Amino acid sequence: MATQVKMENVDRISNLPDSILGYILSFLSTKEAVATSLLSSKWRYLFALVSNLDFELDESSQMLKISTIKSFMCFVDRVLFFHNTSNINAFRLRCGKRVDSDRVYGWISAAIWRGVKHLGLSISLDNFTLPGVLFTCTTLITLKLKTNLVLNVPKDVCLPNLKILHLKSIMFPNDDSVESLVSSCISLVELIICNCSTKKCNISHNSLKLLEIIRSVLYGSLVIDTPALAYFNYTYSVAREYSLKNLQSLIRADIAFLDIRFDSHQTKATAFFEGISNVNILVLSSPSLKLLKCCEPLPIFPKLLHLNLYCDYHNFERGVANLLTDSGRLQSLFFYQEALTNLPERVPHCILYQLKVIEISGFMTNKDCIGKAKYFLENATVLMKLIIRTVPFLSEEQKSRIYQQLMASPSKSKQCCILVV
Repeated sequence: MATQVKMENVDRISNLPDSILGYILSFLSTKEAVATSLLSSKWRYLFALVSNLDFELDESSQMLKISTIKSFMCFVDRVLFFHNTSNINAFRLRCGKRVDSDRVYGWISAAIWRGVKHLGLSISLDNFTLPGVLFTCTTLITLKLKTNLVLNVPKDVCLPNLKILHLKSIMFPNDDSVESLVSSCISLVELIICNCSTKKCNISHNSLKLLEIIRSVLYGSLVIDTPALAYFNYTYSVAREYSLKNLQSLIRADIAFLDIRFDSHQTKATAFFEGISNVNILVLSSPSLKLLKCCEPLPIFPKLLHLNLYCDYHNFERGVANLLTDSGRLQSLFFYQEALTNLPERVPHCILYQLKVIEISGFMTNKDCIGKAKYFLENATVLMKLIIRTVPFLSEEQKSRIYQQLMASPSKSKQCCILVV
């Protein structure tokens, strides 16, 4: 008869090596990791092994107690005091105006001195100045700033290993601030500028692959010289003039201009769209399509493979026909049916021999809509999929009638699949 061994309650987790315990704690939030210090003397300082630190104080409530703010500041102080001197991988801080600015300055400096690689700051302090050591940090790989401050970039700025830079709600007071900051990041591959304002925005970089400029005001010119750029997003921003060059590697561009008066923007529109004319995938908003029509001459997109034109229900635009004519390699087309008012009498080359996927949105049961869909069916010889997205109020019976009408229509392509959704 086998001897039964009575197992006593043994704390096997606490007997694991500190390195493994630190790894386990890394899956907890910073607050939860620090709370484990109450378990036993063994766990008292193990939280210092956690390499990712995340501190957040929600100051949205007007009823936030002063004691809560003081408790938060003491908590951050304690974590950084006991933390391993060179073991911070990521440091994220979110706080508002009621936190002591000197302590925030010290926390950021402490993270940098401990070799932080990924730094995220979302702070709203009046007249706050970022530590000077931030601009010469050699360990930083990711820097995300959302600070609502005026950013004075020092002349000796040098961030040699920084690959990802996100700037939000920042004002640059000097003409060369953006240029100095970007050029100092020799390894940069991703740059996002959101809700910022600057007199001049000069982005010249050999390794940058992703660039987004969103809801920003550029009081002067926008200069982009990025031979490795693969993705460009320009949304609800405006500049006085544009110079976009060396974008031969551009794969996708998402363009959403403000809905402004376009008759006086011909020159800047031409410079902008000619700069991105090598793109493979182009996404345009209604105002962007209208601005494109102002170009003289109209840019040709010789490498364009995928075109997406999105409009809202109150702002239909024209100009799809011109784009189809000047985009001979186009393989997929997504557009709102109101954008195509006049079907080209001479069928464009891309429709005859290249288009494989077409998606038409805002589709209704009238003859105009049906005629547009039939036009593509009757002329697109290699079309593989025609997707019809109807307006929300159509019944299933009405959708079925649309499908039957299109299935009964002559089709140049013998392998086309029609979907009505």
